[in-house]
Amino acid sequence: METEKMNRSDDSDKISAISKALTDARHKAQYLDIFPGDLPETLEDAYAVQTLSISRWNDDVCGWKVGAMPPAYFDRFADRRLIGPIFKNSTAYSNKDEASLMPIFDGFAAIESEFIFALGETPDQDRLFIGVEIASSPLNAINDMGPMAVICDFGNNHGLVVGPEIKNWQNLSPEPFEVKTIINDTVMGTKIINSFPGDALEALAFFRAHAAQNNIETPVGTYISSGAITGVHQTHAGLTCVADFGPFGSMNIALVSA
Repeated sequence: METEKMNRSDDSDKISAISKALTDARHKAQYLDIFPGDLPETLEDAYAVQTLSISRWNDDVCGWKVGAMPPAYFDRFADRRLIGPIFKNSTAYSNKDEASLMPIFDGFAAIESEFIFALGETPDQDRLFIGVEIASSPLNAINDMGPMAVICDFGNNHGLVVGPEIKNWQNLSPEPFEVKTIINDTVMGTKIINSFPGDALEALAFFRAHAAQNNIETPVGTYISSGAITGVHQTHAGLTCVADFGPFGSMNIALVSA
């Protein structure tokens, strides 16, 4: 019994140390080339780091990003997706007349064109927007480190840009359309959407199940960023980006150093 208590205490200390190192690095916009400590071995411990870090972060959670679990981890984990918090002060709203200025870390930074849900009181009242997730972390190789590192560090999220709303989306059956992600006038990724909104609904269903299992509050208006459509496009400060959703509009973003 004493050994079990010591093991639990050791695990708690490791979780706290990882959380402190990651949140300190974000506060200082500090570059990290290695993970601060040993990577957690279980999803439960990784989310424990994330939950503790949320409590240490001086901001309100206004949404959640849903990301993909790399196929290399399918044998290890049943989950095919992962989540991370989106904070109010790092959420912006696109303006067609000017670019949204979004800060990124010098470690890792990427933009992802995504469909964004805003939760309603019931699923039939959910709203849908075009948007961009700012994926950024002080850890320069966070994605190479794997999903445990991603989960620990706020899901590798550092912002969300919410674009125009897709009205009456649940009753739409649009013709196939192309989504394009453009960085400094170069098209970095494209995808033809044949099933609308397709994968985004699967991501939303995953989030709802995860939230129910983990007692995560989901007030009306909570944003759910549903995953990269054209890919994860690595970038850096000083570049401009365009997310083009064809018939549903486009968004302009300028990246600046955190």
